[in-house]
Amino acid sequence: MGFRPKALLLRDGEPLLLRQVRLLALAKVAPIVVVLGHHAEQLRPVLEQSAFGAATRIVTNPAPDVGPASSLRCALAVLPSALDAVLVVLGDQPLLELGDIEAVLNAWRWRAEGMELVVPVHGNAPGHPLALGETVRAAVEGGEPVRDWRRNHPEQVQALRAPHVRYTTDVDTPEAMDRLAQEHGVTLAWDA
Repeated sequence: MGFRPKALLLRDGEPLLLRQVRLLALAKVAPIVVVLGHHAEQLRPVLEQSAFGAATRIVTNPAPDVGPASSLRCALAVLPSALDAVLVVLGDQPLLELGDIEAVLNAWRWRAEGMELVVPVHGNAPGHPLALGETVRAAVEGGEPVRDWRRNHPEQVQALRAPHVRYTTDVDTPEAMDRLAQEHGVTLAWDA
C-alpha cells in the first residue's frame, strides 16, 4: 500500500481498524487487545481517541517482520490466562460483519468435543477470525504458528463452512481495493 497503514483505509468513513474493534465490542468480545506493528505511531492515536480507546489494550509488536505469529504472541502475553477462547481477528478484512464474528463465536461454543481451533472456510481457503483454545494458545506461546499447529493436528480443527468470501477477503494491494469495489460494491479510501 505504498508504506501506508491499510488499517486506516476508510470504509463508509470509518477506519478499518476501528471497524474491527467496533464489531468485536458489539459481539461482546472482551478483553480486546490490538497489536500494532510498523505504523504504530499512526494507529495508536486513532485507537486512543476513539470511543473504544479506554476499553482496548494496545500492544506494540517490536518485531512485526517476524510474521503474524509474533503479533499473536504479543497479544497472548497480555491476555488473562483463564479465557475460554481467544478470537484472532485481522485488521484488514473490510467485508466482515457482526454476524460473521458471532458465527465463529457460536461455532466455538457448540464445537465438537476435542476441537481446539475453529476456522472459517470458504471453498478450500481458511479465513479469519479464528477461535482457539488453551492447547493452541500454549503451542503459539511456545513458538508454533497457528498455521503449523492446524496442519499438524487436523483432528482438533473444526471448520466453519461459509457460503461467502467475507472471512477470506483482505486488502493488501491497490488492486485488491479495486476488486473489492468491482465485485462487492465496497469502496475503501484514504482519509484526505
